[in-house]
Amino acid sequence: MRSDWKASRAFSLVELLCALLLGSAVMGAALSVLAGSIRSYEQVLALSEARRRGQMALQLFVYAIENAALGLPGETASFRDSLVIGTGSLSSILGWEGPVSTNGEELRLVYAVPTTLENASHSTETLPSADRSVRLSGPIPEGQIQAWSGFGPTSTRSWVLFPPSGIPFLVRQVSNQTLSLRSSRPSWIASGARLHFLRALRARIVSIPGQEPVLCTEDLTSGSGLQERVIGITGFRPEYDPQNRTLTITVLSRGGRRCSGAFSPAFIAGWPGRIPEEDRRYVLAVSSRAWRIRNGGAP
Repeated sequence: MRSDWKASRAFSLVELLCALLLGSAVMGAALSVLAGSIRSYEQVLALSEARRRGQMALQLFVYAIENAALGLPGETASFRDSLVIGTGSLSSILGWEGPVSTNGEELRLVYAVPTTLENASHSTETLPSADRSVRLSGPIPEGQIQAWSGFGPTSTRSWVLFPPSGIPFLVRQVSNQTLSLRSSRPSWIASGARLHFLRALRARIVSIPGQEPVLCTEDLTSGSGLQERVIGITGFRPEYDPQNRTLTITVLSRGGRRCSGAFSPAFIAGWPGRIPEEDRRYVLAVSSRAWRIRNGGAP
């Protein structure tokens, strides 16, 4: 009786094989689901990273765009003329089309940085042939203004703005709280007008084979050259409409994980033109933003 009971509780070889086969099938399905979930999770992470990079790239220009053209002529000829006074000129941006312009896929911005200082003098008339002194309401921040030496090209630090005047002023002398200024044509500085620093930047993509493409900017005031700002930006399209005074920036960004084959389509909504084969190996995202340039205007 005891041996019969043991036999009834044992598994046959066929049953063991069936159990192994069933277990293998279940395990294979589970591993397949797990692998699919991991791939889906990686794709979501890559898309999130691509979108984050695109938004970071757009955010770089918000301050400069909001203050672009402030206190400057908007028309090209007037803009260029305003930056030439006698033998002094701001040659680093003199060839630009205006305070807001593009050159292919390069963005160029000339903008104003406000200060807390005001013109503490009476309203003052300025001329291209004579210096005019303006006393400010407080001491001038160190290193922000540099008087032009009188020889060679000027620096953006040698130019300041009082926005109601609508024209930049060349700094000839700096003394404590007093600035000695000239303008390219007869102008005036209102009493109580706030002092602004003139600044400029340009931005474009630098792409080196075998490395991540990088969106770079250059601060023309510091003369630092192109500086890396956001990696993974593979496309940068700034477009400026001078008639409607609107600036649109469209960015094509990619995630950090490269696929073995083409993953993204050749055309993506919002991005003009065909996407190169190498970029299609990444998860891609298109980010775009438009601004209306509210500053600047008639010469």
